[in-house]
Amino acid sequence: MPTRTFATARGVILDPRRFAEHATLDRPSCHPALEPWIEHHWTVRWRLPSGTSYRTSLVPVAQSNLTVEFGGCSRDGAAGPGVFVTGVVSRSRFDVALTGSGGVVGTKFRPGALTALTGIAATEWRDRVVPAEDLFPGVDYLRDLKPEQTDAITRLEDFLLSVVVNDREPEDALDAIAAVTATLEESSPALSAAELAERCGLNLRSLQRLCRHYIGVGPQWLVARARVHAAIDRLHSGDYETLAALAIELGWFDQSHMGRDFSALVGMPPRAYLASDPATDPRGR
Repeated sequence: MPTRTFATARGVILDPRRFAEHATLDRPSCHPALEPWIEHHWTVRWRLPSGTSYRTSLVPVAQSNLTVEFGGCSRDGAAGPGVFVTGVVSRSRFDVALTGSGGVVGTKFRPGALTALTGIAATEWRDRVVPAEDLFPGVDYLRDLKPEQTDAITRLEDFLLSVVVNDREPEDALDAIAAVTATLEESSPALSAAELAERCGLNLRSLQRLCRHYIGVGPQWLVARARVHAAIDRLHSGDYETLAALAIELGWFDQSHMGRDFSALVGMPPRAYLASDPATDPRGR
């Protein structure tokens, strides 16, 4: 299984330099028995000066997360502490407001894994945050987990290992999803949804059904997201001549087409993003 998706640190967290000034992100290693289901665990901690706040923004990825949250953390569907499952955010970027002090202990499931474990179609929680207890009875006993606890990941994994034992889906479904995501990862961002289906040995309609059921979004969304992630990565590195040339190289028809897709996920067009983040290439071309 691939250990990462097209979710590089620079490609997911918008303005990673400012994020690092306000919060600490770690990705603890995963128990080998959980690797078919989980991409990695992650923790975030923050302690902000009194009266201040910080909004962190991320570009959506094709995965769901289980999170134990406490302290000054709020977002759409989850204001305050609790244990949550967040589905794929398909409509726009993912914003979280941080205040005071707090933390999150989280698990990022591999694409399709949460549906395989629960038997519930991923479209049911797309663009939604639901109490984790709705999907995993007994998970609320993790409510007191905090990143600084030495046994936090061990307790989280003990619970997840008990869930994996009750797996209800055949392994070939997860293998098929893994093949789709690996093909997307290994291909040029200019890849089309039809080409993705062909390389996976499926017709486009079959690929659409597979992705919507197990991931919650269709292959066209996956392709568009990969292009936007690639564009963000290139903007951060300054590895491009002009925005127009970058758009064509990454598979868009033209710069305006890239701008529409980029704005839909990031919340602003590429030129505005360049101007908003001092860590990106200052040319703003």
